[in-house]
Amino acid sequence: MTDTNQKFLNYSTQHAFRHKLRSNEARESLAHMIIIPERGVAAYLYPAVLGDGQAKAVASASGGPFDEQIFEVSEAQVSPDMGFEDWRVGNLQMQVLEPFKRVALKWDGNRIKIDGEFEAFHPPYGFSTHPDGNPRYYGDDRTEQHGRFRGKITLDGETFDHDGLMVRDHSWGPRIWGVNQHYKWVHATTGEESMHFFEMHAFGRVTMQGFLFKDGEMAHLANVQPAYRFDGNMLQKDFQVTVVDTEGRQATITYNIFRFLVSAYDPKTVINTGYATVEFDGKPGVGICEFNWNRDYFDYVKNYSEEYG
Repeated sequence: MTDTNQKFLNYSTQHAFRHKLRSNEARESLAHMIIIPERGVAAYLYPAVLGDGQAKAVASASGGPFDEQIFEVSEAQVSPDMGFEDWRVGNLQMQVLEPFKRVALKWDGNRIKIDGEFEAFHPPYGFSTHPDGNPRYYGDDRTEQHGRFRGKITLDGETFDHDGLMVRDHSWGPRIWGVNQHYKWVHATTGEESMHFFEMHAFGRVTMQGFLFKDGEMAHLANVQPAYRFDGNMLQKDFQVTVVDTEGRQATITYNIFRFLVSAYDPKTVINTGYATVEFDGKPGVGICEFNWNRDYFDYVKNYSEEYG
């Protein structure tokens, strides 16, 4: 076992729970990306809380019975004593049952109902384990994990059992959305192999953190070579990436994006999240291919994206 892999295994389980944030504007959030390609459905559950206790939870879905993307939102002021061991905000319940291993998730909305459990495949990838750490304008730290979600999902009254792959992240600290001129937040997993990278463009610098998990071991990425085109709406398509980790291991992943979800947590940004099936070194899996843009740039350049992008 490499020393780097041991660092991931030794990552503090305290970080699976709620943090005391250093300012009222600081933010803690957890994204749960539910990928259901067999039904053409993309969905997520996204709880967040500010340092002053203002909490918000969002459920969103598109596909299946929904022609459009729908949102359901719950907001509340929460106690500083309420933790992620039993987090309740309106329609949302989230319970960390075993840190970085198992999480119970429930959303009881009008059009979206989700009730199940996430089980992680691999140790958390903590950005603080990377030599460059996490960009300070985007949090004190963050973790990324892939796993399996088993449960029941109801969309507009149609209920089905789901046993599929999920992407989950957790970040805490400052979050200044508009500092990023652009980022790529990319995931892929087969259930045995996993890859993630987060490439951020800010202050004229490009930073990249990420990992490859293969054969039971995780290592930082050393090189990422993505290839992609855009359509006329500036949505990424035909995405492929080849990555090499610090141990010299390589993987090539091809994405077939079947649905997009759009989100905007800040008026300065546009976020387009592609949900995909993947071929991970020839093996089937699922993935996320999210691009974030400065809104002014996005609105301008999309007029040229199909011809030049």
